Amino acid sequence: MNAPTKTFFLIVGVQRSGTSTLAQFLDHLGVYFGDPARFIDPAKYTHNPIFYELQWILDFNESVLATWNLKHPDEVLPFESEFQRPEVASLREKLKPQILQEFGDRPTVGAKDPRLCFTFPLWREVLTEMGYALKIIVTLRNPAAIIKSNRALLPGRLSRWQRFFARHQLAVRYFFRDLPVCYFDYDLFMQDPIIYGRQKATELGLPIPDPAAATRHVSPSQYHHQPDNTGTGDPWVDKIDADLRAGRLDPNEYLTFRSISLLLTEELQALWQNSPDQWYRQYQQIMALLKPGGHFIAERQPNGRMDVRRITS
Repeated sequence: MNAPTKTFFLIVGVQRSGTSTLAQFLDHLGVYFGDPARFIDPAKYTHNPIFYELQWILDFNESVLATWNLKHPDEVLPFESEFQRPEVASLREKLKPQILQEFGDRPTVGAKDPRLCFTFPLWREVLTEMGYALKIIVTLRNPAAIIKSNRALLPGRLSRWQRFFARHQLAVRYFFRDLPVCYFDYDLFMQDPIIYGRQKATELGLPIPDPAAATRHVSPSQYHHQPDNTGTGDPWVDKIDADLRAGRLDPNEYLTFRSISLLLTEELQALWQNSPDQWYRQYQQIMALLKPGGHFIAERQPNGRMDVRRITS
């Protein structure tokens, strides 16, 4: 079998972790992200000057996530076998022609969307069938800064954004566990874009004849939230980030987290209402999976939803 002659760069990471800045850097290095006229509208979403996110890719990924039919999309935590469900298979057939229409025969292309953290198994299957070599780039940024940036755009409880960050990091480690991954640190890039940019271009196999030109878009004015070494407020969340960076995060931590998160699904909420004793036994089994250093508690809210919070020691 001939080696792939086309490369597809996939930028994944938590939103507000520097994915747009990275995409613009790769654009300057010759990676094609599609027709800019089809990027999401910065006039509608004003927190970035340009997103490099194709609207149809966002819509497609939303369609995949919607097949889980949960009232709370933030709780979608799939694993590989679930991508074989008929409702997902029907979407798979639509992806290939959309990719062909957008990218044609271009040899070096890319896509960016935080939802790829959770829909990657479908994309991997289709892109591999199409003959692409995959290059995965995971953006890293100080987790406290990511959470502050997200809460500035969409205020909410700190615990919600801690959970949001952890869910993405765990999914990245799980779904890309058997692939080489390039980790791109947004904070290091902002500190010294030319030196760090040259280093990462070499790692990705992309020519960078003029590092200054390739990083001309990097501006301190876009760097609103500096690294905060005091942490996110939850030592468990901080540990996930530290372990991912150090290469010691267990991919199966995602599955443990998924088991705990099933407490929030409609199915188990119904179980709570119909058989509290059975729900509590299942809850105790999930609690037994947790590692030392903290635990979760579940509380029923006035609206009937179960809220799970991690209590750390």
